[in-house]
Amino acid sequence: MARNVFKIENGVFGITSTQPSAVAVCSAVVTPYTDFSCQIINGQLVANPNVTDDTIPATWCAPEASTPVVGTTNYELQMTFLQDPQIMAGLSRYLFEHDTESAWFYIGLNGTNPPKATGKLRVVAGAFGGEARVTLQTDITLPVDGKPAICFGDATSSIGIGGGASSTGVAGTPGTWLPAGSTPPATSAAATTAGVTASPTTAWTTGQYVQGSTAGAAGEMNWSGTAWAAGRHA
Repeated sequence: MARNVFKIENGVFGITSTQPSAVAVCSAVVTPYTDFSCQIINGQLVANPNVTDDTIPATWCAPEASTPVVGTTNYELQMTFLQDPQIMAGLSRYLFEHDTESAWFYIGLNGTNPPKATGKLRVVAGAFGGEARVTLQTDITLPVDGKPAICFGDATSSIGIGGGASSTGVAGTPGTWLPAGSTPPATSAAATTAGVTASPTTAWTTGQYVQGSTAGAAGEMNWSGTAWAAGRHA
């Protein structure tokens, strides 16, 4: 493969406290995220590996050995941004006002075209103030809920990967899971525990369902209008 390089020259960062519509990550942006792109100096999703060692003690015939055990990777959104406390509706205010709350983010490395990413995170307040007579900026780390969805490629050809806890079950016979590449919950009980969302949020019609990762009827589930229920909607 030839050497490839990429530079962010038209980045986009948006955040919203309202759950976005159920669309694949590579689709056009339809949710009205609040755009704070011009405040962002550096923004990146960072993966934190969860690796431990399973140690087998030495025996009379073999020395001690260790086998790496890989758990679920955790993600976080790391950003450096220009403080804007002089703006009533700025990023500094948003982070302070919604501290600890859930929110949904959008990162585009080439505007609204791929490559781009979406996901759910927890809001953390940023710094307020700093050194005199310099442009104030802040480093911040926002923990991501589950695995974000990333659209790799460009405006011509792209593919969406991931989604994890941010997946949405879309009604059908059977329905689908969004974003593309999302890992569906095993059963309706697992969907309830994970806080998986449904589209539409009103009661599904007769026969509609989505298939969980458990095969067969045991993995079928539907949305009653208020909760996930096992099987197909009656």
